[in-house]
Amino acid sequence: MRYNMSSSSTQPPLDRGKACTRCRRRKMRCDGQRPACVQCQRADRTEDCEYLDGPGPTPNQLLEDEITRLERRIAELSASSAPIALHDPYAAHRAREIAQQQNNDPMRALLHQFVQHAADFGFFLHTNRFLEKVFSPNSSHSNSLRILLNVIYLFGARLSSNPQVKAQEQAYLTRALQHLPTALPEDPRGAIYVMQAEVLLANYFFDNDRKLEGVYHTNAAVSIAMASKLHMIRSARRSRTAADTTAYRLPPPADLLEEGERINGFWTVFILDRCWAVATGSAPAFTDDESTGTQIDTPWPMELATYQSHPFPNDFRTTRTVQSFISGADGDANVASQSILTIHAKAAILYEGATRLASRYNPSSQATFLSLDNRIERFKQALPRIERFDPSRVGALRTVLLVLTLSHCASIQLHTPLVQDRVTANSRTYQAAHAAVKLLRGLNAGVLSGVNPYIGILWSSVGRVVSQAISTARRMRTSGANMSSQGLPDERTLHAELERLVQAMEQNAQYSPFMSAHIRSLQPRQTA
Repeated sequence: MRYNMSSSSTQPPLDRGKACTRCRRRKMRCDGQRPACVQCQRADRTEDCEYLDGPGPTPNQLLEDEITRLERRIAELSASSAPIALHDPYAAHRAREIAQQQNNDPMRALLHQFVQHAADFGFFLHTNRFLEKVFSPNSSHSNSLRILLNVIYLFGARLSSNPQVKAQEQAYLTRALQHLPTALPEDPRGAIYVMQAEVLLANYFFDNDRKLEGVYHTNAAVSIAMASKLHMIRSARRSRTAADTTAYRLPPPADLLEEGERINGFWTVFILDRCWAVATGSAPAFTDDESTGTQIDTPWPMELATYQSHPFPNDFRTTRTVQSFISGADGDANVASQSILTIHAKAAILYEGATRLASRYNPSSQATFLSLDNRIERFKQALPRIERFDPSRVGALRTVLLVLTLSHCASIQLHTPLVQDRVTANSRTYQAAHAAVKLLRGLNAGVLSGVNPYIGILWSSVGRVVSQAISTARRMRTSGANMSSQGLPDERTLHAELERLVQAMEQNAQYSPFMSAHIRSLQPRQTA
């Protein structure tokens, strides 16, 4: 920029207050030239040359006023005890960016579809860390990770509403099954990925009403867990089994979160084994027997974030985890504050134990029966109410619904041998069934859609009890007995409960042949 160097020395001095703001701050002589004085031009600071005698405030004045306003607001918020609601100004942009990425990357879209229901099908890995590994440009995918990804894509295709995407379901399944046998020898550290894949495949086959294949993959997951000694994480005792020489032995966890994934993975497999052993009428693969070295010492699972925020002390050790719970040694006072996975595992223990005891019930086992009955009731009373949970956390709410229903079904399983053909409102089986149906009130369709396949078995069990109550009421009505005096709800109420169960199951029939089969088993009772 060109300017006249001599002009400033020949011009008369400016009136007081007419100099630009920069010259006034620096106490320099200003010639008052517009749009920029010579001093500001010489310093190459023409953008700072502002005059206060204009028609409005200068940009710097506006900025200073805004800073003053913000400082005043910060002081007000600091003095207040009310929580501050923060707004992410980039949330909408990120959502659009993610949507665009998914449109351009079908694999990413399948992953996103799966993640919405991951917990319902037994995904125990830390989701964000897993996705970072999958999409990291510097990460190479091992064979075990590729197998897991194919299983995840399988679920994404299954849950998709796009017919072209759904048509790829069988291809992903074939790809995963072909590579499973070679995964572990190639990548011992990847045993956790393979175990995760086996859990997902087991639930996939169970949901497709292919129980034999489901049992096969459940047993495969149990084998990996036992061979990797996941039942002895932080054990207070030393192993005495041949499993010590296994080729699957995992290296020490890299950090607290990886140890947490192994703990949560073990309990996820444990739940799968316990529950489906009941459904298939077989014994659980986890024997929990000290004499054979299969005793379970692994601590109860926590939320994955808790392993980092509240880690175990270095010398923390546990023993007889399951047996201590069954005996009541660890109490139920803090059940409501425990992780959902812990509550799920404990409910599965009681459910399987009740089924096993009921299958061989006789009057001589009355003391054992009463002891387990009291154990179940104490546990149920300590459980958190479903209303406590944030309704926006749909995935967590589905799991809570499964766990609470499982707990009520433990009572049904235990008391079924004591109920003949007569089910009244005072029957323990009906009380438990009524409580299970009550859980469904107020839940939206999103919570009831895409649930864990095992809840179909639980709802069928509940439905059979309600149907027995309907039959009892019908017989009482035919005989002319006063049903209210007999402690029976009216038939309309019972039919409404059965209808609510069927409607919940129908939310999943589109994706689940297993659920469809159980709906058919209830519909004759519903219309009878």
